[in-house]
Amino acid sequence: MMTQPAAPWHGLPNEPVSIERLPPELLLPIVSSLPGLDTLWNLMRASPNTLRLFNCNANTITEGILSGPNSILPSNVQELVRGVILARSKSLPFKNLNDFQVRHMFGLFDPSMAKETELITLGPGTLSVSNPPVVVLRSVVATAYQISALSQACLATCLERTRALRIMHPIDPKICYTDDNDCPNKIVPAFERKYPGTPAKMIDAGQPTWVEEMRAVRAIWVIQMVGEMRRLSSNKADMIDWPDRDLDHLNKLDLAQFFRIYRADYDGQEITSAEEYLKTLGEVTHDVYHRLPRPPPASPVTRWTTALPIPEDTTWVVRGYLLNGNFHLLHPGSSLPAGAKRWKTPKYSKDHSWGRTDTALNKKSYGVKFFKALATTEAGPGESPICGVGFDSFRPLGFAFWDRWRMHLLGLAPDILHSELDFYYYAWESILPPEEVMSIKNALREDWWRSMAKYNATLAAGRAQQRFNYYSDASDDG
Repeated sequence: MMTQPAAPWHGLPNEPVSIERLPPELLLPIVSSLPGLDTLWNLMRASPNTLRLFNCNANTITEGILSGPNSILPSNVQELVRGVILARSKSLPFKNLNDFQVRHMFGLFDPSMAKETELITLGPGTLSVSNPPVVVLRSVVATAYQISALSQACLATCLERTRALRIMHPIDPKICYTDDNDCPNKIVPAFERKYPGTPAKMIDAGQPTWVEEMRAVRAIWVIQMVGEMRRLSSNKADMIDWPDRDLDHLNKLDLAQFFRIYRADYDGQEITSAEEYLKTLGEVTHDVYHRLPRPPPASPVTRWTTALPIPEDTTWVVRGYLLNGNFHLLHPGSSLPAGAKRWKTPKYSKDHSWGRTDTALNKKSYGVKFFKALATTEAGPGESPICGVGFDSFRPLGFAFWDRWRMHLLGLAPDILHSELDFYYYAWESILPPEEVMSIKNALREDWWRSMAKYNATLAAGRAQQRFNYYSDASDDG
C-alpha cells in the first residue's frame, strides 16, 4: 500500500502546478517513467516531495525506471545495476565463482552461453523477490548518477584528445604495402616502405551516440559490480559458501582476463579504457560500499543529455528464389516462376552500417576491430606496416568506444562502401609517438632478417642435399 508522502494539493485554480504539491498517485507514475536513475537522483536532490515518495516506494520506482519503456539502459546494464543492489543487500544468488563469472557475467555478454549452462539472470522480478532495503536502493541511485557522470567525463576527455590529433593521409590514395614497390627484383617489407603524406581533413562528429556512451557506461558498471563482490569477499561471513580458492581468484584476476578466460578473443578494451581513466581521478575506496573516484566538476563539456538509441531498421528484400533445389538470382522487373520459393536477404540502414544502431552495442567497436587487423596482419594482402603494435596509445583516444562514423570523420576509417586497409594503416601509424613506431619497426626488422637468414639456410641446405644426391647418383652409375 502506498504511503502518502505529502498532502494532496488543493491550491487556487490559477496557481502554478508544482511537483512539490503533486499527490503520490500522480507523482508515482511520473517518477517511475523517468529514463534513468541518474535523472531520478537529480530530481530527488531538487524535490523533497520526490525523495519522500521514493522512500515509500523505492522498489517500485527503481524497477520501473530500470525496465520501463523509457529506460535508457540496455538490458545487460540493467542486470548489472540489479547485481550491485543485491551485493549491497548481501542477497547474492551466486554460490561460487563459477556462478558469478560464468553463469552470470559471461551470460550478460554472450547469451549463447545458455546452450552450455543454465544462466543466472537478474531480470525485472529480481528486486521484488529480494526486497532490498530503501537505504541500499537510494545508494545505488546515487551510484548510477556517479557512473553516468564518470562515463561522460571519460568520453569527453577522449574526445578532447582526438581533437588535438594531427592525422596524416598518404598523398597517393592507392598505396599498397604488398605490391612490388616499383622494385620487381627486390622484396621491400611493409615496415620499410615510406610514402609522402598530407594532413587529413578532420570533422567533429559531436556528442557521443547512445552506443558510444553505453559502451563506457557498461564498462564502469562492470568495474562497480566486480568491486562490490571483492568488497564482500573481504569478510568471509558475507560469502560463507564460497571456497577460499574462489575468493582468492576473484581478488587477483585482472578484469579483462576475467572475461577472456571464457572467450579467448575478448580483448576487454572497453573495460581497460575505463579503468585507466578512473585511475587518473584517484583511488577507489572500500567502506560500506565499493566507491569509485569522484567525477570531475560538471560542465557543458563533460555533461550532456544522453542521446536516444537509434533502433535497428532492417528491411527484407527478395533477391532470388529457390526452384528444384537450385538458387537463382531474381533480376529487377522479373517475376517469380511458378513453384519457386522466395529468398530474402536483409537490407540494413546506413546507421547500421556505420555502427550507430542499438544492436551495435553487442559488437566490438570499429576501432577495436580495425586494430586487430593492424596489429596481427603479418604477411600477404593487407600486410600491416606496424604489425605487433599495442593498443596502449589508442586507448586514451577512446578507440574502444567510437563507432565507425566518428572514426571516418576523424580520417581513421573508410566509408561503408570501401575498405582501403593500407590507406588507413598509414593514418593510424601517423598518430603514434615516433619512438613507438621506431621500436615496433626495429623489432619487425630483426624478425625479418632472422626469418630471411633461416630461409636462406634452409635453401642452402636443400641445394646442398640436391648436389649430394646428384653426385651420389652419378657415382652409383659409374
